[in-house]
Amino acid sequence: MDKNRHLDADLREKLILGLDVDDMAEAYSLIDKMAPYIKYYKVGLQLITKDGPRLVGTLKRKGLKVFYDAKFFDIPQTVYNACYEAARYGVNMVNVHALGGEKMISYAKEAIMKSSDKMKLDPPLLLAVTVLTSFDNRSLKASVKTDFDVKKMVLALAKSAKKAGADGVVCSPHEIKMLRKELGPDFVIVTPGIRTGKISKDDQKRIMTPKDAIASGSDYIVVARPILKADDRVLAVENILKEIKEGYDNAKRRKNS
Repeated sequence: MDKNRHLDADLREKLILGLDVDDMAEAYSLIDKMAPYIKYYKVGLQLITKDGPRLVGTLKRKGLKVFYDAKFFDIPQTVYNACYEAARYGVNMVNVHALGGEKMISYAKEAIMKSSDKMKLDPPLLLAVTVLTSFDNRSLKASVKTDFDVKKMVLALAKSAKKAGADGVVCSPHEIKMLRKELGPDFVIVTPGIRTGKISKDDQKRIMTPKDAIASGSDYIVVARPILKADDRVLAVENILKEIKEGYDNAKRRKNS
């Protein structure tokens, strides 16, 4: 892939590769291969449990960015302690569950700022997970026993998270336009549930293409399986980056029309 063709560095950082693999050796091999093409990586619960700090250290030494996808959800002081430690690693994003409430989120924000200041690091973005992309209206209402549908729940959680100091949210692509309208242009929206081609939905129910997600107003898209399961991973990345460019072009045309 020609790294300078079609896209600039800023657009390339809009793609976050989910390191959703089974072992550390595979993770390190994947990073080595993808580093010339992808600058942002999601380290999720599986690899955090295996050897998260060492993996984060490797990514940072290579000059790469890290989304620490720990989804912290506990009493405020426990989340404070966890976010304080996560910020010490120099990660660029860290998330908590919005259902933890405003006090928990405000504690997380305070911890991130104090830890980053002590370490003389730029503080990571604090994101709040709204409603997992594995939920649809039926499964949400069955699990939470709520009269809210997914969109109403996402909006309520996002507003609460912003009030508590979160920099943005993690949500499905289906809620992007609503959140962008309600919460403004500076609130960060990170979207998993990105699929390409004819890949099946699997356990993700609220999905969208890279182009449509970016055109709708997503700041970052998280992609794992469409790249990891591709026969040619580099080609898959190149195609997704082209879609990101197309999505931004579409959004600009609509804004200027």
